[in-house]
Amino acid sequence: MTTSDALPRFRLSVRALADFCQAEGDLVSTFRPGPSALEGRETHQLTQQRRGPGHQCEVALQLDWQSEDCQLRLSGRLDVASADGIEELKSCRLPPEEIPETVHQSNALQARFYAALWALQSPDQSTLRVRLTYVHSQTQQEWPRDEHWQRQDLIDLLVAALTEYDHWLTHRLHHQHQRNTALKALAFPFRDMRAVQRTMAENVYKAQVMGRNALIEAPTGTGKTLAALFPALKALAQGHTDGLYYLTMKTTGQKAVLDSLDLLNLPDQAITTITLGAKERLCLSPDTPCDGSVCPYAENYYGKRHRVRSRLYQGTIWHQQALTELAQQEQICPYYLSQDWALWADLVIGDLNYLYDTTALQPWLLKEVGAEVTVLIDECHNLVDRGRQMFSASFTGKRLETLKGQAPKRIQQALHPVSRALKGCLPEQDGLSDLAPEALVQALRTLLQQSASLLRDCPFWEPPESWQQLLFDAGRFVRLHELAEPQDFCWRYRVGKPAERVIDILCLNPARLLGEKHDLVRSVVAFSATATPWHYSKTLTGLEQAVQLALPSPFTSTQFEVTLVTDLSTRYRDQAQLAQALPPLIRAFRRNTPGNALVFFSSYQQLALCLPAFSSDPSVIAQRRDFTLLERLALIDRLATEDGLMVFAPLGGVLAEGIDLPGKSLTGVMVIGPGLPQLNPVNERIRNVMQQAGLDGFDFAYRFPGLHKVLQAAGRCVRTDTDIGQIWLVDDRFRGYFQAGWLPTHWQVREARQATLLEGEHL
Repeated sequence: MTTSDALPRFRLSVRALADFCQAEGDLVSTFRPGPSALEGRETHQLTQQRRGPGHQCEVALQLDWQSEDCQLRLSGRLDVASADGIEELKSCRLPPEEIPETVHQSNALQARFYAALWALQSPDQSTLRVRLTYVHSQTQQEWPRDEHWQRQDLIDLLVAALTEYDHWLTHRLHHQHQRNTALKALAFPFRDMRAVQRTMAENVYKAQVMGRNALIEAPTGTGKTLAALFPALKALAQGHTDGLYYLTMKTTGQKAVLDSLDLLNLPDQAITTITLGAKERLCLSPDTPCDGSVCPYAENYYGKRHRVRSRLYQGTIWHQQALTELAQQEQICPYYLSQDWALWADLVIGDLNYLYDTTALQPWLLKEVGAEVTVLIDECHNLVDRGRQMFSASFTGKRLETLKGQAPKRIQQALHPVSRALKGCLPEQDGLSDLAPEALVQALRTLLQQSASLLRDCPFWEPPESWQQLLFDAGRFVRLHELAEPQDFCWRYRVGKPAERVIDILCLNPARLLGEKHDLVRSVVAFSATATPWHYSKTLTGLEQAVQLALPSPFTSTQFEVTLVTDLSTRYRDQAQLAQALPPLIRAFRRNTPGNALVFFSSYQQLALCLPAFSSDPSVIAQRRDFTLLERLALIDRLATEDGLMVFAPLGGVLAEGIDLPGKSLTGVMVIGPGLPQLNPVNERIRNVMQQAGLDGFDFAYRFPGLHKVLQAAGRCVRTDTDIGQIWLVDDRFRGYFQAGWLPTHWQVREARQATLLEGEHL
């Protein structure tokens, strides 16, 4: 939405209008008729090329609509126009008779709206042919469906749809007026705002006003959540953005956002908030597919969605419980409803993947309704690793072999070409390669295109979950293959027996794909306690052009007693000496730590070297690899309620970030080693890619990722204005980090030798 001195102005695509007006039909989420984006583009281009003279392709159409309350611009690109009408093209992987009626209805409505727009600029045509053509993306076979409409009937249909949407916009504007009034009067929940918090808030606000991206390093104690959320809501009230997406790396991070909303004490229904949760958590019928023929919550989903749409503004926070209660009342799927409602919400809280994963539809849907949102990314130091995970995929022979043992002969026959392609793409031995498995990708495309007809040919076979998982894996593999470029990706091949064969697509540098998602929104504000070195964070997060801001710590340097133990090496070649050298040093650290302490090791192997020396001490607790969630929560609870504990944990684990233990709950953190990632072929490939890009490959692949883990672990210490903590960093390489300026400037750092610390003296 944009505003002028006159009426508010909105934008809307023809596709989005058709979706909005769909008022009946089942949800069939297991159906995926569309080929990949690349296949779709190629299919459209080839089909348009087959149209002869007298046809116009990719015709830009738009209509400006004005009512008493707002202005609306409807726009889209018509696939094909001719003398007697229009043609809407839809690429598909299966014959139209296999496509659910719900999808047909949406496609046909979109074609009629395009025809109405064309009719408005063709006053001499009293009758128009409205053709909806499905085109098989592999065989290029076409299935046209023709309708013939009177010009005026098409225009009346479009006017009725725009009138309905206009009523919805009026409803939204009424809510937004009340929202803006409440937000403009909103006061900061505490009497004073810390100076660093104010600086961060000002920069978050400016980023939204200017439509810029920002990368902010805000040390522990800044109050990052409020410093981001409060100004973002103020900017929303001023019309600088259409909505807010607050994205977290872990589900636990969402609680901090909801707690901050409680502190703001907004009036009821002042802002609409949606929390996006995993499908597995929200599903009310886990034993049935997402199909209206078997699931009551998917039955006539679009009719129910149409009926309950206005309920969005009747609840302040639509979290999991509220969504579930509404879903049970209305017999509607809460997961898909939350996804649909997120387009209109003022604040959306969810995991990073809802906007950034390759399967995420939210950014594209937001564009369709002309919504320019601001994205707030918490703990953004994780964005690099999460990006690599989201843009990587695997295809395994085990999935094929498992299904072969369960499937009927017709299905098995269709899987054989995939098995042969998987085997044919494998080299003689395991390893990484720049060569993509083109034959496997083509075989997977064929399988995806045949999948629906295969089920039709086996009517008495009930597909197991492994069938859906196979199709999901195949679709993801094909999609990422099309996104992969040699400078960002490589492929890993693992040979062996049929069930042991694996091909992985590995993202080495996620910056390009992350940047493409950043470009779909108005502003991205990413923040973390660990953003330096700047050239590392900005280069790999796709925020290279972002405004950077390093905030000072709200705490005094005297609260941090930071000791660098620089005469001990924790390198692998020096591991043998650690079993003797570390236990006395750990005991010396403990004597200087009056409350609880965390000792972080670079690996479980390193932890195991030291643990025997403390086997008789009941106050020493070692985190195990197989710790359950309940065990981790119980351990954190012990730290919060007991005194004198010392916990051994791996660097980069669940205790190294995202936990808050103020006061004597945690008075000391010891980090043993710089936490460099393991030396392996993938990390070496990342190193080479960075080196070829003109960067320091070792820094980007090893040193900086390790440094971020160290700083996150150290950040568990000193959480409030009254905390005092000991931080010991043990390794001779930390001297170089300090000299390079990579350690926090608010730390009061000293260097010490082991012997001096064991004697209790300072250098």
